[in-house]
Amino acid sequence: MVTLCSLFLSTLAGSLAVYAQTTTLSGQVLHADKDTPLSQVEVLVLPAGDLSYTDAKGYFQLNNLPAEAIELVLYRYGYTTLQTVIPQPLADSTYQFRLKPIQNTLSEVLVSEARESVYATTRLRAVEGTAIYAGKKNEVVLLDQLTFSTATNNPRQLYAQVSGLNIYENDDAGLQLNIGGRGLNPSRSAGFNTRQNGYDISADVLGYPESYYTPPAEALERIEVIRGAASLQYGTQFGGLVNFVFRRPVQDSPLVLTSRQTLGSNGLLTSFNSLSGTKGRFSYYTYYHRKQGDGFRPHAGFSSNHAFLRATYRMGTRTSLSAEYTYLHYLAQQAGGLTDAQFYQNPDFSNRSRNWFMVDWKLLALRLEHDFSSRTDFSLQLFGLDATRSAVGFRTNRVSQVDDLDAPRDLLIGNFRNGGAEARFLHRYTPGKRSAVLLLGSKYYQSDNDAIQGPGT
Repeated sequence: MVTLCSLFLSTLAGSLAVYAQTTTLSGQVLHADKDTPLSQVEVLVLPAGDLSYTDAKGYFQLNNLPAEAIELVLYRYGYTTLQTVIPQPLADSTYQFRLKPIQNTLSEVLVSEARESVYATTRLRAVEGTAIYAGKKNEVVLLDQLTFSTATNNPRQLYAQVSGLNIYENDDAGLQLNIGGRGLNPSRSAGFNTRQNGYDISADVLGYPESYYTPPAEALERIEVIRGAASLQYGTQFGGLVNFVFRRPVQDSPLVLTSRQTLGSNGLLTSFNSLSGTKGRFSYYTYYHRKQGDGFRPHAGFSSNHAFLRATYRMGTRTSLSAEYTYLHYLAQQAGGLTDAQFYQNPDFSNRSRNWFMVDWKLLALRLEHDFSSRTDFSLQLFGLDATRSAVGFRTNRVSQVDDLDAPRDLLIGNFRNGGAEARFLHRYTPGKRSAVLLLGSKYYQSDNDAIQGPGT
């Protein structure tokens, strides 16, 4: 009895499947505006999923569809998607569908500061503060728009978009900046007048313009590179001026902490920690920067401690007084040079284990700014340097000669004490119908340096 019932149900289901009504849907897809056929239009049946494409004349055909309401989706790239329902498709009819091309009217797009966002460089304005740069060759590197590791202070990345610079590196930590203008020796940037926030930071601007101190990129807002006649305002160096401009104090908070800890290859560790803020008329920016590593060669380790403080007090809407103090101390072991043969055999080789280099750099600066009116500005900068550079090692001219550990080393010590004052007066006026700017400036500079050299340790 059970067997007969199962056979009856199976026979009934098969009969329903055989006699279910199906139909064929034919159609053509046309351009909505031109009434021209559209080929390669996807025609999808929902929810069954049957798919067909239109031919070169825009025709398509879907077979074995249920004889009931059919939902279609028509799609082609570049045209609006059409979704429609045919209540009772007729097999002997050809349905027409029209697709509209996608056309969107965009609102006005204003592109501004494209050069800065793309190239991360810009130019100084014709008049900045109490200085004139109109018609002078200059570049400004915007640090926040550069994509690179600020912890390494890599000059090839920092100055990559400044044309005409010669750059070389003698360490992998960015401790020593070596750049030169076109045709000038990059050694310790002696061809440039190097400044920080507008005042001198090199050992001796006139007698020994080598820069042993380089600010960390993490603390900088921008780097100004000025060449040509504009550089004559600042010193006798042929290359021009490099001015490191530090970040300004945060204006909308009394205290903002920034801390970056970086680990890298060859034992690199950098720690940058800054505080910044504004409270009433008082604002400040300070940081401590620690860097250490083993170097990429034996006997090339280094450690550096760097601190900076700037405090500004606004005595009114037109007058401000700023004070800055900078301290840097670093000790680096020097792996020595290589001959061509030694380099090709092993570029990481070192035969100098007793060569050391130490820098102790202290800077103090005071700056007074006053606006007599909207057209007349005055600035007075006082600055001073107390620094020492020391080196000891086996310094024979033949780099291939093995270091004799029993032989005395050469000791070099240089002490640099200098200071000065720089005053600038700028006035904007209008002779006739043209605008003009008058700049008057004066600088006083004095240095007292001494050096010793001989066998020592």
